[in-house]
Amino acid sequence: MKKIILAATIVLGGVGAAAAVSAAQGGDTRFEKLDANDDGIVTPDEMDARRAKLFKDADANGDGGLSLEELRVHRAAKRAAWRAKNDPDANGDGIIDRAEFHAAADRRFDRLDKNGDGVLSDDEKRSRHGRRHRGHRGE
Repeated sequence: MKKIILAATIVLGGVGAAAAVSAAQGGDTRFEKLDANDDGIVTPDEMDARRAKLFKDADANGDGGLSLEELRVHRAAKRAAWRAKNDPDANGDGIIDRAEFHAAADRRFDRLDKNGDGVLSDDEKRSRHGRRHRGHRGE
């Protein structure tokens, strides 16, 4: 049981730390979710509150502890929700047509273009590259 609690702490704690680091590198909605009072600073209390919410969401049976199965189910549900949100097949017919492909590309571009000027600056490109390809060294 101690191993499961430790694993949950690492997984759920890592989420908050990764969001804080990512935000420091260019800001994003994960930082904004952590910064509950919108003062531009994430305090330990704000991180603890986010971690507590994540823990509560994963604790399916409400017993105050996380089993390995609860962690797996929670992660699978989060992954499925992310995929559904980011699925380019807008009409669900199993085929990505040209319009769906271009619409998905436009959404990705808009997420990268933080200042909305229609151009990706070096900072915007680097910010995305750092998150997406952490282990990649080539350009």
